[in-house]
Amino acid sequence: MISLDLSVVYQIVFFLVLWFVLSKVLFRPYLKLLEEREGKTAGAIHDTADLEREGARLKAQYEERIAQAQAAGGAAKESILQEARQQREQILSQARQEAAATLELARRDVASQVAGERQLAATEAATVARQMASKILGRNLA
Repeated sequence: MISLDLSVVYQIVFFLVLWFVLSKVLFRPYLKLLEEREGKTAGAIHDTADLEREGARLKAQYEERIAQAQAAGGAAKESILQEARQQREQILSQARQEAAATLELARRDVASQVAGERQLAATEAATVARQMASKILGRNLA
């Protein structure tokens, strides 16, 4: 059986004193250090989550601005192309009018030359006919 004597009381007192001293010197600082580390880790995780949310927000904002810039660029490009098409049509219309005017002038010039050549041919034909008739008849025709 277990006998209780004065040594058990000394051991209990020694254990309590040692526990109190170690608690002050070792256990509490160690537990405090663990709590600080846990707090820093939790804070870092919280900060990381905040930074990730901020990064996602900035990325979405960046992509939205890029999309807006691309849309504005596309609209400007389409506007420039439309203006260029209008200028091209205007230039082509003007060129067609000038070509038609030049063609009409050339046709009138050719028609005038043809009329002149026909008149000349008719005059020469009459002269040749008179000469042939003179030779055939053997006398001069007036």
